[in-house]
Amino acid sequence: MSSLDGSRAVAGAPGPTPEQDAEDLGLVLREARETQGVSAAELARRTDVAANDILDFEAGRVIPAKPPFAIYMRALGFSA
Repeated sequence: MSSLDGSRAVAGAPGPTPEQDAEDLGLVLREARETQGVSAAELARRTDVAANDILDFEAGRVIPAKPPFAIYMRALGFSA
């Protein structure tokens, strides 16, 4: 089961680990970006970060992931 922020939830289990959160949110971001036809370079320009930062986020290497996720998703036109 997934929540709106892309994290996994299992009944009776503790919440996702920061690593799982990072992987899940990275996947959601990449899918949202690709669905809109926005390149990592364009999203980087919109958020004033390096394109490699976007790619690191999508690969699940940014922990904690929720703060930058919200910034990237707003830049794609999604509301928090």
